[in-house]
Amino acid sequence: MVVGIYTNLNKDIDGVAAKQLINILVKKNVDYYICSNSIELIKDSNNIAFDKLVDLSDVIFAFGGDGTMLKVVSLSNENQKPIVGVNLGKIGFLTDVAVDQMEKAVDLLIKGNYKIEKRQLLKVKTNQSSYYSLNEAVLQTVSGEHISVVSINIDDSYATTVRSDGVMVSTPTGSTAYSLACNGPILSPNVKAFIVNSICPHSLHSVPMVISDESEVRLKSLSKNMKLVVDGKIKEIYQNDNEEIIITKAKHQALFIRFGNENFYQKLLQKLSYWGD
Repeated sequence: MVVGIYTNLNKDIDGVAAKQLINILVKKNVDYYICSNSIELIKDSNNIAFDKLVDLSDVIFAFGGDGTMLKVVSLSNENQKPIVGVNLGKIGFLTDVAVDQMEKAVDLLIKGNYKIEKRQLLKVKTNQSSYYSLNEAVLQTVSGEHISVVSINIDDSYATTVRSDGVMVSTPTGSTAYSLACNGPILSPNVKAFIVNSICPHSLHSVPMVISDESEVRLKSLSKNMKLVVDGKIKEIYQNDNEEIIITKAKHQALFIRFGNENFYQKLLQKLSYWGD
């Protein structure tokens, strides 16, 4: 087994948690690589670029919160490897291990005592490029000064035109993120569906739509000055109208290693009951 390590240095101050994992791996004679984004803090001969790390690793430890997990999935593109999320954030829907549980997690990995949870990804295609999304893809206004107008087609059939701050297509994983904040439904991770939702619609009848994940969604901007945001990151900006975004189910899935039998609904209750510090 070869372990890849990616750490978010905004969460893992001075790379302390990643260094702890390296010590555990050395003690247990497990080979590893660490992403070169931490090379200034973690002087290690096994520092390597992320794309090579993914190629050479059997499993990736990601230190941070849900945002870090989204980044690792995004950077991995089609070469998804099972990810162990070490939680350095708050609750963390996607992370599974606390820092003080890392040695136990390594032992379970060595013994093969774990399961792999698969999460569906979106493929987002534009005239310029293609992107993958674990949570959602959003076509929205560059600023909040003007209402956007977006035409929505599903499986080559016209569905509706929405006047709003934007339109998003969300996975079940993303149903507890931005879509939830826009009054979207919560989907269990194993539901084979997507959500088409609008942001602050200027309408009395605009409601979220739950559609099959086998569907193709086409979003067409009927307004100028729009942007495409994928998992919280701006990917493209459009000055002109009539830009079209095509969203489908990706052929590959994100893979997360789970060690326990934590219930999705228990975690959901914890997250939705969180009031902050």
